[in-house]
Amino acid sequence: MSAIIFATIGDPTVYQEKEYTFQGNGSVKSKASFLAIKEFLKSEISKTVVILGISVAEKLKCKDKCTDYDSCRQCITDMTSKELGINDDKSIEYMIAPNILGNFKSKPDYFFSYVYYNSLRILEKEKPKKIYLDTSQGINYMPILGKDALLLATSAYAAKQGEEISFGTFNSDPVTNIKGPYEIHLTESIRISPLAGLKYVTTQILNKDLNYFKSLEDEGIITDGNNNVEKIYRMAIGLDNGLFVYFADKSDEIQDLIKKFEVDEKVVMRSVGENIILEYKDAKHALVHALLYVALKFKKDEQCLDLEKLKEFANKYADAVTSAIIMNEIEQIEEKKRNITEQKKLLKDVLGKSGNRLDQRILYAHGGLPFIATYVYKSGEKICITYGDKIDEIEKHMANEDINGNKKQNI
Repeated sequence: MSAIIFATIGDPTVYQEKEYTFQGNGSVKSKASFLAIKEFLKSEISKTVVILGISVAEKLKCKDKCTDYDSCRQCITDMTSKELGINDDKSIEYMIAPNILGNFKSKPDYFFSYVYYNSLRILEKEKPKKIYLDTSQGINYMPILGKDALLLATSAYAAKQGEEISFGTFNSDPVTNIKGPYEIHLTESIRISPLAGLKYVTTQILNKDLNYFKSLEDEGIITDGNNNVEKIYRMAIGLDNGLFVYFADKSDEIQDLIKKFEVDEKVVMRSVGENIILEYKDAKHALVHALLYVALKFKKDEQCLDLEKLKEFANKYADAVTSAIIMNEIEQIEEKKRNITEQKKLLKDVLGKSGNRLDQRILYAHGGLPFIATYVYKSGEKICITYGDKIDEIEKHMANEDINGNKKQNI
């Protein structure tokens, strides 16, 4: 099984060779715990990603090279490889992230976002089944924010891939001036299913005060007609509650929106007196990107969102209750399939239902398939579902509070 290990480290110039042990599998001597783990798990680890803060440039005598990010990154990469004695190891990659130390000025948010975006790129390229993180080393907040960022990237990746991903965290005994041995511990081991990944991503939005995202208005990145960011909260609520039809209908819009949250790997650097100012995107950009990234899993194919695909989404991306509700609604539609033609009809007409009320309770009680706002039609052999011209009505009832926490009235 292919695996990647990520590791946060600090100043490699002070690392000395130590002896490490792991689960009774003998011992390994190395200058860093992640190298020992790499050796212990060599049958499964195919890639190693070393995460350093760019401030280490000073310790590695690279500061004079830091006239731009590329030059600074290359010097740090070369010198770290030399210090750790791993110059010829092509399976090791370096992630040089913005951090705060000494004359290097930044924000902790930037470190988080940098690790998220770049970890996600690596996961998409390598397609691992297991992901490990060694938090034994690193400066100040780096192990904590590194884990948070990698967990966000892994969760989004698991949801988008539709596959369960294993996530494990290592930490070694505290290293002192003695040679060892030092035991390496697997401190956490979890499995992230597509549903768990989706829920983790939506939770990172829903547990924030919406004012946290208000600066996105000032940047002109996201608006919602009334120039507010309720769209973010509404989408998180909808994704969390299995409104797959909504995301299929909105897939083109979401595809355009996510482009505004894409960030390249370069950090903006500028000198101000003796200080080097580092700039990147803050955490809210990473959180919204993860949400949109997962939402695109539910885009419709060339024809439509059909009932078979909706069943797949319900089984894999909805909790047991929501899944059962959606499957029950689909069963009712299939029983009336003789009434379905190539002409779009509201479910109320196909199912022979009466009533005209739509509110949040009705929307979610029917698994996102309210019969007065959902159209059904045939496309070839497929039975397709869409909100069509009712999508604005659906949006009104996806969330029942505005950005200030005020209860909305049903329309």
